[in-house]
Amino acid sequence: MLDSPDAIAAELADAPPGPDSALPISLLDAATLSHAGRVDLLVALERHAAWVAALQQEVLATMAADPAAAADEVDRSGRDWVRDDVSCALRLSGVTAQRRLDIAGTLVDLLSATLALLRRGEIGYLHALALAEAVDGLDREATAEVEQRALRRAVEQSIAEFRRTVRRAVASVAAASVDLRRAEAMGERRVCVRPRDDGMSELWALLPAEGAAAVIAAIDALASVTSADDPRRADQRRADALVDIAVAALHDPLLPKAQGMRPAIQVTIALSTLLGCDDEPGELAGHGPIPASVARHIAADGTGTWRRLVTDPLTGQLLDYGRTTYRPPRDLAEFVMARDQVCAFPHCSRPAHRCHLDHRVPYAAGGRTSPVNVGALCERHHICKHQVGWRVRRESDGTNTWISPTKHRYRSRPPDLPAATNLTGEPPPF
Repeated sequence: MLDSPDAIAAELADAPPGPDSALPISLLDAATLSHAGRVDLLVALERHAAWVAALQQEVLATMAADPAAAADEVDRSGRDWVRDDVSCALRLSGVTAQRRLDIAGTLVDLLSATLALLRRGEIGYLHALALAEAVDGLDREATAEVEQRALRRAVEQSIAEFRRTVRRAVASVAAASVDLRRAEAMGERRVCVRPRDDGMSELWALLPAEGAAAVIAAIDALASVTSADDPRRADQRRADALVDIAVAALHDPLLPKAQGMRPAIQVTIALSTLLGCDDEPGELAGHGPIPASVARHIAADGTGTWRRLVTDPLTGQLLDYGRTTYRPPRDLAEFVMARDQVCAFPHCSRPAHRCHLDHRVPYAAGGRTSPVNVGALCERHHICKHQVGWRVRRESDGTNTWISPTKHRYRSRPPDLPAATNLTGEPPPF
């Protein structure tokens, strides 16, 4: 037992973060502290989190500056593979890993004063992140001026207050580059979807102002068509109108095809659930689990908008299709894309229908064109496997073991598919 844990917590809240104070912090038990002591411990932990974040930025920046170390000696691709090591090691998507590398490089190379404050625990990582993102595209001189202005009161500002300060500094220092930054921002436009736990999803888009105005105008026009007996609120009609626009686009015969098939949304449902014997959740590609009632409704849709897949009632897995030709036939391609759902590389979320179908053991080396040997890999990770020295082994349970050029091992597996229940109500034996 510590004699005066509250006093120790108060002292640590003011002490510089680092190895000397890390041990005393780990010995404090929040249950033995007063409320005031817990506040001090919280401050001390936050400062140490900032210190650790600063150390991580230096490691990431060093990795980014030495890209040749991320591939083996036979790399013929000419690409930078650092992000793939970071992605696997930290369990991040490739895009997020690259963003972390870019931020670290900016902090180490251009924002040394900001990194010093982070190392001392006087600002948090979110402060450093906000400034690093804001100066992206500015030259070194303008970046230094923005940093000087932004850090004047940074140690006493919340992240929201700091972001406003940063925006003012950028607008003042780089006013002449507004058009250029707009052009650069156009390169960041995107649409993202975030699944929720209630069978709904949130759709987010970063669009040019005029593009967003066009989307809203179209949605409002469709949503304005209503009748006296329509029970929907205006917001509900607008949401439905956006879905209607997308569904209509899916049925456009000129829409580009992927892997020889027109776009469709994949829903997977256990046979027992489809037949109404149980209420196991279905799986909506790109979203995850959905209620059984919703999965049944989608599976019964005959418009061709949805691709229905039913899992084997005995194994909970899709059926196998053995083949002896090099190019996967349509049914094998459909099976592999349905099974893998996304690129087989760890933490890569590129949809399988936008990936290459790769022979894990090359066809020329005797590899069969079968589900066991064919898998989905995006272009980047297809090159990663064949030209950079990464190796992959598929296990019998569907898990992939990836071995990097540094001999680190990472495991990946496709998202789980809904499993049927047998007549006794027990889960299938696999």
